[in-house]
Amino acid sequence: MSDQEGPQPATPCRTCQEFDLEEAVARSERDGSRETDCRVLRRRHVAAEHGEPQP
Repeated sequence: MSDQEGPQPATPCRTCQEFDLEEAVARSERDGSRETDCRVLRRRHVAAEHGEPQP
């Protein structure tokens, strides 16, 4: 048995990271509208580019 089990983490997507960073900045600035926009855009990106279904 190897030391590594299960799937290896994928290389982080730069676009996902940018949405996460922008959301964090919006949160720190208490900009709830922009924070929500970032979450929505990231979910759409994940569905379109990564093939994951939207919740």
